[in-house]
Amino acid sequence: MKIIDNFLPQEEFNKIQNIIMGEQFNYFYKNYVTSPEDTDYFYFAHELYKDNVPQSDYINLLQPLFTKLKILSLIRAKVNCFPRTEKLIKYGKHVDKTFKHKGAIFYINTCNGGTYVKDKFIKSVANRMLLFDSSKAHQSTNCTDEKCRFNININYF
Repeated sequence: MKIIDNFLPQEEFNKIQNIIMGEQFNYFYKNYVTSPEDTDYFYFAHELYKDNVPQSDYINLLQPLFTKLKILSLIRAKVNCFPRTEKLIKYGKHVDKTFKHKGAIFYINTCNGGTYVKDKFIKSVANRMLLFDSSKAHQSTNCTDEKCRFNININYF
């Protein structure tokens, strides 16, 4: 696991943040966070790439991330939006894919939410990149101190 603060130059980061947190960026309701059986919680997502096909014209927005990560083959890329609640919710453990690959979570805003990898909590800090093996169990949270917690989840080789 590796954490890199100030991952992108500020100007490149601001462009991504302004679009993802802007009023024109579409999010789609997801009825569960980690498992179809667990419908107590929900979130919103915007799929950028999956099943070997771009899913959104916004995929090009992530080119600075892809370049810096030196991605050879993209598996999936999506933007997540977790709405605020009164209590911090630690969602269930999950793996992104069952085969060994690289995972990256790029945090778009600073809030008290974050990601658990094993027993370590990585706080959402704007322009922070978390690199880890996302074929291993991990957990996400929402937040209680901002309207939403935004991040970009990338799976790749």
